[in-house]
Amino acid sequence: MSNVIFKAYDLPAYSLDAADHILSRQENGEMGYIKAMQFATTGSNIFTGGQIIVGNLTIDGDIYASNFITSSTLLFTGSTNHGSNILNTHTFTGSVRVTGSLDVIGNSTITGSFLVSGSTTQIGNNTLTGNTQLYGTIDVSGSTNFHNHTITMTGSMFTSGSQVITGSLDIKGNVNVASGSEFYLAGNKLFNYGQFSDTTTQSGSADTAYSMKINTTDFAHNVTITNGSRITPSNTGIYNLQFSAQLINTANTSINFDIWLAYTGSNVANSNTSVTLTKVAGSLGRSVAAWNWMLPIQANDYVEIKWSCNASTGQIVAESTQSNPTRPAIPSVIATLTQIG
Repeated sequence: MSNVIFKAYDLPAYSLDAADHILSRQENGEMGYIKAMQFATTGSNIFTGGQIIVGNLTIDGDIYASNFITSSTLLFTGSTNHGSNILNTHTFTGSVRVTGSLDVIGNSTITGSFLVSGSTTQIGNNTLTGNTQLYGTIDVSGSTNFHNHTITMTGSMFTSGSQVITGSLDIKGNVNVASGSEFYLAGNKLFNYGQFSDTTTQSGSADTAYSMKINTTDFAHNVTITNGSRITPSNTGIYNLQFSAQLINTANTSINFDIWLAYTGSNVANSNTSVTLTKVAGSLGRSVAAWNWMLPIQANDYVEIKWSCNASTGQIVAESTQSNPTRPAIPSVIATLTQIG
């Protein structure tokens, strides 16, 4: 039998599909059929056994796999979407390392340990159940709630912006408030104070009310002297006002001083105290009046220490520096205002 030669254009065009068979010489030299589905065809293919592809694999379409296992590092370029539904669950066995930014949009629920090294940005509600260790910079924008958990922070923590703490705050260690910062209670700034004095002798007519003069500020924080006698704090609070006054009687008689408190020009009830001075020949006829009041003061209101004497011979005296031994001058009045609440 002579050989028959077919030219390509003599044969009909035919496409294989999975149901076709191909006649091929087998390993034993005999002819046999092989299912076309074992080869790439225009229809569906089922490959039995392991397949090895040497070179690149380009797929125009979707990949479906029960398990996806790789023994080498996978590199994805461009954006990658895992899942098409918010209900999809993605489980990673082993360690997951993120180099760069981790952007979480929506709710995140983490059960177990979560180790983050570097910057983390979280947008939306985040629920952390279990231990969470954060190393590096943590930038939290929005509201953050920690319920029924113990948060342990080792190292420095820098917080920018307002913080609201509901419940008790137990601090074990020092609280350092940086220079230029202040403490507040119920919206009122704390720790306002001032120490003042007067270097002039004060006198007046009998049975006349006067305000004790103050012409020197020794040191003060948010407390000033206005109108030469008005002690004026800049912040609302409870204050303790203390004073001492050098009283003297220049006549050989008994006289009475009355000293009381006035708030924004009005006498404070039950604040008066009377002091009697008696000067006889050979005596100095002097006394030091010193006590304190505690009272609430509104911001920018003022208090004054008032005095009167039933005789014009009564004075609040100032004396210059003394010698033998050298000692400081004596102010006529020393007054301090200290915020206690």
